[in-house]
Amino acid sequence: MTPLRRALLCGLSLLLTACAAPTWQVVPVPDPGSAVPPTACRVVLVREGKLVGRVREVRVYDNGEDIGALGEKGYLCWDRAPGRGVGRVVFAGYDLDGGPVENVFDLPREGGTIGWFAIRLRREDRKPMVEAVTPQEGQALIAERKPAELRK
Repeated sequence: MTPLRRALLCGLSLLLTACAAPTWQVVPVPDPGSAVPPTACRVVLVREGKLVGRVREVRVYDNGEDIGALGEKGYLCWDRAPGRGVGRVVFAGYDLDGGPVENVFDLPREGGTIGWFAIRLRREDRKPMVEAVTPQEGQALIAERKPAELRK
């Protein structure tokens, strides 16, 4: 193997490892399988598949409150007060038009419930979108991933 080829392979492997962002959150991490009290509702958010290239880390907000960052190999789970709420995700990277890539989604409203969500790539334009999924789909997705690390 030539020195140039070896250097290119080393650089490529470093680049691929740099794209793997960690999953962490700053709010308590409940067990997604535990009962949700009637005074709260739970949100579970996971990335489905690989969002490669310009999308490495996804920052997540609940009504403007910083929840954490969602990497490829983890999931976020948090409890919130019942009532109207808007989740917002901001993707690390920029859209082709030069603006930030963001999505908003409705958070669960009724106490004692769980809202399951997945970030998926839209087929027609490969834009990442947040979609509600069934509890069965959500549970299957988190079974393959690790819960977020709690950071203070």
